[in-house]
Amino acid sequence: MDRKLHALVKFDVSTDAVEIDIRGSLNQDSRPALVHTIRRIRRMGITSHIRVDCSHATLVESQALVGLRNDLNSIDGGTTEVGLSTRSGVSLEFMARRSALPAEGEAGPKSVEINGEFAASIDAGGSRPLDRYSDDELLAASDFAFGLLDHPTKSAGPELLARYDAIGMEISRREIAPA
Repeated sequence: MDRKLHALVKFDVSTDAVEIDIRGSLNQDSRPALVHTIRRIRRMGITSHIRVDCSHATLVESQALVGLRNDLNSIDGGTTEVGLSTRSGVSLEFMARRSALPAEGEAGPKSVEINGEFAASIDAGGSRPLDRYSDDELLAASDFAFGLLDHPTKSAGPELLARYDAIGMEISRREIAPA
């Protein structure tokens, strides 16, 4: 897997924002390159909002996001080298904006068919507690929910995100419990 950042930077005049589209990997090794790019934009005197779009990234590591948030907070708190305020901010986006999603009637994300043992294990009422899922079922549910979050057209909402978070907490609880 390619571990380089592959960032495409463009200025959107209509929204007065700089967009950085990550097409490669955002990891601990590539994070300094992204921070350098953001600092370079600010050194040029551009005070527009900076949007870092990770929706097309091949890999985003959580450790890199933690470090990136700390770096962005330090960049956003000061002024540029030409004395202009940088308070316009930097945001991280992980889902495609509505304008980038296919219009109704166009080919959108494909539905995922659940079958086999996992389908047989799902409670028809959907009320089965997560602690009753086997480890394999829990991982499959996590993968399925994450896949739906990648395509937010119809199914992604606060309920799905909450369910994905609950699955993650259950997985963490199981990893901590044996220790």
